[in-house]
Amino acid sequence: MVQSELRDPRLAWVSIVGVNVSPDLKSARVYYSCMPGTEADNERDEVQDSLERASGYLHRQLARRLSLRAVPHLTFVYDESLEQGDRINRLLRSLDDDGEDDGQ
Repeated sequence: MVQSELRDPRLAWVSIVGVNVSPDLKSARVYYSCMPGTEADNERDEVQDSLERASGYLHRQLARRLSLRAVPHLTFVYDESLEQGDRINRLLRSLDDDGEDDGQ
């Protein structure tokens, strides 16, 4: 729904990577990431604002499509795990590159 139904072009580069729903179904944390090097990645604050503004619409759409007694309130959280993984990979590569210079 984020990519296909919301009209903000930055959201085309947003991926939903996980959702944690509370046991009472009253709230859900929706974790998202942005494609690196895109407009969405460069304007994360605006992406966050767009998702928060769209949360009411998304809530209504979920209520129509799901057969739940209560549809959770959506909270959007940027997921930094992809960035952290990329940073760790770059650090490991730099260590490996340093080892090659020593003839190892």
